[in-house]
Amino acid sequence: ADVSNVVEIEALFQAGLRVFGKIDIVVANAGIEKVNIQVVDVTEEDFDLLFRVNTKGPYFVMQAAARHIADGGRIINIASSSTSRPQPGLGLYGTSKSAPKYLVRVLAQEIGHRKVTVNSLVPGPIDGAGIFTGVGDDDPYKKSLLETIPIGRLAKAQDVADIAEFLASDQSFFITGEEILMNGGSSN
Repeated sequence: ADVSNVVEIEALFQAGLRVFGKIDIVVANAGIEKVNIQVVDVTEEDFDLLFRVNTKGPYFVMQAAARHIADGGRIINIASSSTSRPQPGLGLYGTSKSAPKYLVRVLAQEIGHRKVTVNSLVPGPIDGAGIFTGVGDDDPYKKSLLETIPIGRLAKAQDVADIAEFLASDQSFFITGEEILMNGGSSN
């Protein structure tokens, strides 16, 4: 579904209900990047595109999740560590990814009485994804970033999946309205 389209979001949830009978876990993970663009250079088209996908999309996915998820369910928003560490060139992207993190905290309070947990998973840079798609280990930016990560590597997609699996499990029942930062201890 195109998460920037509320009609398609609702159709997606209805399809899930038809196929599975109920919805227990929702992961809002759609997002697009536009990096290395200074605030003064952002166009209205850039703004509208990123906010349509990165802000409107998660908002209405989480709204539909709140309406349709079974009691005891889990809602997980995939955020970005760029929302925690302002950096030149990431103003538009980071701003568009910040609003859903706030919504997570509000929604956790609004539907917590149903034993539904709502959390944000906040990964750092992921090797092979986003700006690191097709980037080798010899890339100067990647090398400089690795120097700030005590673990000594970028996140892998599996690292994100592992934490999402934990947040979707009964083991995380008492965690709600939180941001789980996973960046290998990066100081950057």
